[in-house]
Parts: sequence; structure tokens; C-alpha cells
Amino acid sequence: MYKIKRISHVGLTVPDVEANVDFYENIVGLEISARVDGAAFLRCNEDHHCLALYPGETRGLHHLGLEVHDQEALQVAHKELLKSGVTPETHEYVEPGHGEARFYRDPDGHLIELSYGMETVSAPLKPREIRPLQYGHITIMTIDLARALEFYVGVLGFRISDTVDGAVAWLRCNQEHHGVAFLSSNLNKVNHYAYDLTGWEDMKRLCDHLWRNNVPIIYGPSRHGPGNNLFIYIPDPAGNIVEMTTELAQIWDEESYQYLNWDNSPGTVDIWRGLSQPDYMLAGDGRDPNDWSAGSAVIGQGWYVPEFEEFVAMDPDAKVIAPTAMSPELCIEIPQFTLGFDNPLDHVKAMVSSERRYPTGRGLSVAADIAVEVNGTDPNPFGADPDDPRLASGSIGLIDDSTGVVINFEISNGRVLALREVFRVTTPAGDTGAILPMADPTHLDLEIDPGSWHRYEIRYSPGDDNWLRPGPDSVQWLVDNQIVHEVNWVATVDPPGSPIIKPARFRVNLSIFTLLDDLPDGRGGTLDGLDPDYENTTFGQGVTARWRNVEVLEFGQQRHLE
Repeated sequence: MYKIKRISHVGLTVPDVEANVDFYENIVGLEISARVDGAAFLRCNEDHHCLALYPGETRGLHHLGLEVHDQEALQVAHKELLKSGVTPETHEYVEPGHGEARFYRDPDGHLIELSYGMETVSAPLKPREIRPLQYGHITIMTIDLARALEFYVGVLGFRISDTVDGAVAWLRCNQEHHGVAFLSSNLNKVNHYAYDLTGWEDMKRLCDHLWRNNVPIIYGPSRHGPGNNLFIYIPDPAGNIVEMTTELAQIWDEESYQYLNWDNSPGTVDIWRGLSQPDYMLAGDGRDPNDWSAGSAVIGQGWYVPEFEEFVAMDPDAKVIAPTAMSPELCIEIPQFTLGFDNPLDHVKAMVSSERRYPTGRGLSVAADIAVEVNGTDPNPFGADPDDPRLASGSIGLIDDSTGVVINFEISNGRVLALREVFRVTTPAGDTGAILPMADPTHLDLEIDPGSWHRYEIRYSPGDDNWLRPGPDSVQWLVDNQIVHEVNWVATVDPPGSPIIKPARFRVNLSIFTLLDDLPDGRGGTLDGLDPDYENTTFGQGVTARWRNVEVLEFGQQRHLE
């Protein structure tokens, strides 16, 4: 078995290389050692680089740099990988500062760079407020923990240092407690990576440095159980999570060392306080995607525009204005709708959805301040109230794609509509016909001024389920903290149909809608719409909708690593 010498560096793609170079130089204490083809290479000691930043549309892992001892070790590693069915890849990116390199993919598709001979830089480093001692480790989220361990332990020769059964494994390739860790997840991505500091005094000085430069500490300071290291976690400008750590355990006696299987509890990773990481940190995001106070692109930073085959959920004439520090709100402006379909997709004129699916658990709340202005509905082809939200609206809502449950607030110039809907979902076993689609739109007895800000909140509760008897689901719609509508229902299906699975994970949608066609009533009938044949769905109406202070809360949950 060949041996990996160390994790030498990490390569990342970032949308703005220069913003991140500034952060890593002035906040983390690294220093530029080279620039090639728009990429920047930074060091923290005499090694040529510990971080490589490559330009890219989104942030992500470009490659993980594993260093072997020499050219002979590289050849041995190559042969062993071939025997294991891992074939090398050719990559044309330029990376200075080390000897020959070979490239492979791990089971999750991450690029692994095996190289030897990291060059040294003789020029002294410039004085910095803080400077890491060395590159530390990386933690990667994987959809198949057993498969990842089979590759890194069974093929690459890493050793297990500690585990949380079925959830996390910390691996080493030398005396450092871990150089790579794997976190079981429904995602394949980097969770965080780390730099080692010289000691506790540096950690204190760093915290003061972060405070003076308005860089948030998203977790810590505290001490981990596995590894016994002190830590803080901070975000970089691209949204990566950076751990600054010290006092990592050293394992010198390979023969007698026995790893521990730790409890899956907050006290494992935060032994001083027993606090859980923020949800967004568990998802591998350095900043809460719903926090726009410092500005955010929103789309591409925790949110996306859904696409269904050839349909893109954004009117071609839509103007999307991203939040800034001066104006931390998302604005979507469509002067006149042009997007039209002769099917239910026509409802959606613009939609921005959360990448995260929020578990319903004991309940879920989504809220936002929303201001909506509708134009072009007076007159309209149907003789309807110009303020009828079915003509055009701004919205906040929840949808569970597995069960088809939709819960929306839809807001026009002067009126508000609460909508509960279940659309048909086809399962792998086919459509039994037992679940009938339904919609329950309710015009609320509420009047608002056009373009006025109000706080809209949806609270969903799954109820208490008994054996073979589901408890009642309930939804409350609140405006400015006052309940304005409430619905309770019991999800049942008569035999031989399969039981309905209650909503498990909701995504949040910020949308602009029309709702003009007939809707199913859940009993095989229909609720009459304004335009059942999709003949006049775009008649000159338009919407400007603005959202700010988006907040998603999970009731009664204290989740850790699961």
C-alpha cells in the first residue's frame, strides 16, 4: 500500500477571484505566490501554495491536492489506482509550484490531483495581522459515505481516526488527526476546509481581527471532540466555509491507536457549549442564503430559477434586481407578461426557489416582507375586480414535490389570496387514481394599499400521527402577525390506494403568478376560473414584486449531523 504524504492544497472555483484574493490576504493572512490565466495561488509559509483560486461561474471544488513523497511514489500510486479500476484523466489547467501531477476522480466525481515536490518560495512573507501555520484539512459532503470510505481508505490508504456512526468519518494520511473528513448528506460538495493556527493566542487575535473587519463568526469559538481541536468558522466572499483551527490531535502510534465512534449530538462537535451548527452551515453554505443584509446575488446563492423541460420560470421581459447592502431586497419587475402557455405552467410568470428543501419535522414557518404593485388589470377581458390576485400577483409559498402539496400567499394591489393545493404526483408504482388533485383558493377579507409593505407568514404543522391514523395537518396564513386564514385537514386514502405520505420537505418559492384557469376541487369536480381555455392569460398586465427579510423557521428541531 502506497502512502499519501499530506493534503498539500485545495483548488476552488469562485465567481470573483479578486474579491477572494483580497479576503484571503487581508483577513486570513495568505499571500500571492503566482498568477496564471486568471487563477491566483496563495501561500501561508514557504510552500508555493496552499490555496488555488480559479475563475468560475459558481463556487465549488476545482480539485483536491494530495502530495506523495516522490516520483517513484507517484508511479506506484498510479499503478495501484489502475488495479482498482480508477483511470487517470487529462486536464489542461495550469498549476505552477510542484512537480509532475496526475488526475483522477473519486466516487463522488471530485477531481483528485496527485503530485510530488511542492516548491518552496525563499522570499519572506509580508507582515500580517494573522497568518496560518499551514493548510489543515477539508470536509466533504457525500451521498454515499461507505463508498467514499472504500475509496479513500481502501484505495488511497487513508486511516480512520474517528467516526460518528453512519454520519461522519475523519481520516488521516499522516500523524495529523485528519486531513479529510466525510459528512453523510444528500449533496456532493465541500462543506468546509481549514487552516491551522499556531495556538490559542492566535485564535484570540484572529477573533479581534474579524470583529474589526466586520467578518462574522458563524460557529465557535469552541473545541471539537474528534480531533480535540479549537475552532471558529467564517465565510469567504464566495460563500465557502473556512475553519480556522489549532491544537489538532496528533496520532504517532499507528499500531495501538483505536478510533472512537462518537455520539451524534451537538456535544460531539462543540464540547464546550453543546450547540448545533447553523442549518446553512450543515448544507455547506458560508452565509444564510436568506440573509441579504450585506447584498446577495440570490440566484445562484441558495436560490435558483426552476426549469421544466423547455420551460424556464422567468418571463423573458423580467428584470431581476438583486439585493445590495444599501437596499437588501429582491425585486422582480415585469412591465407586461409575455410568457404564456396553454397548460398549468402558465400560472408561473417568474419563480425563484430555494435550493434547500426544509424538513417539515414538527412544523415549519416561512415569512417575508412583501410589497406588490400590479398594472394593466383595469380593465381586463373578464370584467373581474382589477385587484383580484388571480389576474396577477406577487407570492411567497411552499411546495413539496414528493406529495404535490402547495401552500401560497398571493398578493395584488389591494387584495390577498390564500391557496392550498395538491397536484397529482405519479409514483414509481404508477397513478392509482386514489389521490385527486385539489385547490382551495380563498380571497381574504383584507384590504392593502398598492405597493405597501406587509409581513406575510405561512405556518404549516403536520399534526400528531398515531399508528395507522394520521393526525390533522394545518396551515395558518398570517399578515402582520395576525392570523387571517386557517385550514385543517386529514390526509387519508381509502383502500386499496396507498396511504398519502405527508409533506416531508418544502422548498420556498418567491413568485409572480396568474391563476386564471379552472381548478380541481379534490372531489372530481372543478372550481370555475376566469380563463379556463387559456385564451387571454396575457392581456397587458404586469407586476413589480419585492421581497425582504425572508425567514424560514423549523419548530422544535435541534438537528446536528443527520
